[in-house]
Amino acid sequence: MTTPRRPRVFMDIAVDGSPVGRVIFQLFADIVPKTSENFRALCTGERGKSLTSGQTLYYKNSIFHRVIPEFMIQGGDFTKKNGTGGESIYGAPFPDEDFSLPVDAAGLLVMANRGPHTNSSQFFITLAPAEHLNGKHVVFGKVVRGMEIVKAMEEIQTDAKDNPLKKVEVVGCGELEFKGQPGTTAAAAAAAATTSRAAPSKRERSPSRSRSRSRSRSRSGSRSGDSSGSEVESDEEERARRERKRRRKEEKREAKRRRKEEKKLAKATARAGSADGSNAVDPPVMETEEEYDLRLEREEQERREAARLEAQKRQREISKMGKIDERTGIRYKGRGQMRFNDPEKYRSRP
Repeated sequence: MTTPRRPRVFMDIAVDGSPVGRVIFQLFADIVPKTSENFRALCTGERGKSLTSGQTLYYKNSIFHRVIPEFMIQGGDFTKKNGTGGESIYGAPFPDEDFSLPVDAAGLLVMANRGPHTNSSQFFITLAPAEHLNGKHVVFGKVVRGMEIVKAMEEIQTDAKDNPLKKVEVVGCGELEFKGQPGTTAAAAAAAATTSRAAPSKRERSPSRSRSRSRSRSRSGSRSGDSSGSEVESDEEERARRERKRRRKEEKREAKRRRKEEKKLAKATARAGSADGSNAVDPPVMETEEEYDLRLEREEQERREAARLEAQKRQREISKMGKIDERTGIRYKGRGQMRFNDPEKYRSRP
């Protein structure tokens, strides 16, 4: 049985309102499941409002309030947005889960705390190895895409308290999912492929045989005489039309039968896996890591292209409205920037 894939989440970052890109994290849910689930749920916002504080448990619109070059950038305070707040999906701060992963590289996702067992929602991304934090902070993920965005955030100027002078905001966040057919296992996929390659049923007839029969009939009809030629042609067209209709029905019937068999097989394998853990089947067959990374890169390019086209469209709309002289307040419109006089303002007096 293969190891389940680790979840991936993303954050879209903007600096002073200008989008700079997307950072994608992989969460170590197999090692620290409680810490990973807290971060994942705060990225999706699926828990809604907190029963304790009334705040929405969501990283969107939160900021990175602390930047220390060659060390880390810190965020996750969605309640006060200054490093003194934050809240976990479990209500109260939850304990440190596991210190087995060292803080030994850049791009690690680490929980921030105020001491032992005080984890909430604040986190930081390492910019360099920090072994002095081993045994004090829980590592629960890493950056898998967008490290150049993290490095750009590192370059932002800060004040004496390490607060960035520009607003570094999370304008969007959520979870990324592998694409695949839910509930389809490797055994089910192989069985479905075997079923699709099986010989046709008794009720099915080969289209080539049908065409050969129709051709033989047309030849026999042509030999009956020239006087019945038009009738033979009309009969041939009618038979061809009926044959096409019959084939469509058979194709629909076969597709429906295959869907039923796939559902039955998927249910049977699921029951077998739940009844006996030793006979558990492999996880769903989905896209590979390479296909997943390629798809993410393609979607990121499409998103940037859409943002660029939207900016161009907005610029064209602004240019259509005309240019206003700030000194005189006169609006100039058109390619030659002709003077535009408001008819209401400059209406001729009787």
